[in-house]
Amino acid sequence: MIKLEKIRKAYKADDELIPVLRNIDLEVHKGDFLAIMGPSGSGKSTLLNLIGFIDRNYSGNYYLEDEIVTSKADNDLSKLRNQRVGFIFQHFNLIETMMIRENIELPLLYDGWNYRQTKERVAELLEKLGIGDKGNKLPRQLSGGQQQRAAIARAIINNPDFIIADEPTGALDTQTSADIMNIFKQLNEEEGVTIILVTHDPETVRFCNRVIHMHDGVLTEEVR
Repeated sequence: MIKLEKIRKAYKADDELIPVLRNIDLEVHKGDFLAIMGPSGSGKSTLLNLIGFIDRNYSGNYYLEDEIVTSKADNDLSKLRNQRVGFIFQHFNLIETMMIRENIELPLLYDGWNYRQTKERVAELLEKLGIGDKGNKLPRQLSGGQQQRAAIARAIINNPDFIIADEPTGALDTQTSADIMNIFKQLNEEEGVTIILVTHDPETVRFCNRVIHMHDGVLTEEVR
């Protein structure tokens, strides 16, 4: 599904190049639930931005379903982001002035759907994720776990090829974190959703079927 070949990236500091990603080779297969672990500064976020078509300033080759995306134009990468990737973040990134249902339907509206078409799909996901009565609430009226459920709904509403989750339980308590990870596991096992998750928490790793560690821009995979 995703194949990275000899990916390298460096930042310039003064007149010195600081390597961040060092010859990264990685394959993510459809249906994987992949955890990426590593200390701060190891390159995890840089790698996520690259996989999610946010960062195109790197060398090496990136293939999505055997199609090379490395040299695509910015407009094409924007379309890939909206249509093929779902993003979930530690602090939810919901728009505070919009109701929950409005937050969730945004990816569909960007993709050309109208409000009448989105209504049923949004209601279905809200029910599925246990927040069926929260659609007309503002984000600040929901708990952290409920906000993250809404963020998950927004990420999967357009049936993306894969989900990128960056510390999705980092702002949640232990029980709520387990609840959110069970939702991810259900999406992965029952619906075949491919998930790439960055985490510092060893407890979340038990939900994943692959674990990769990053140290100083180098990947090593844990044998499981």
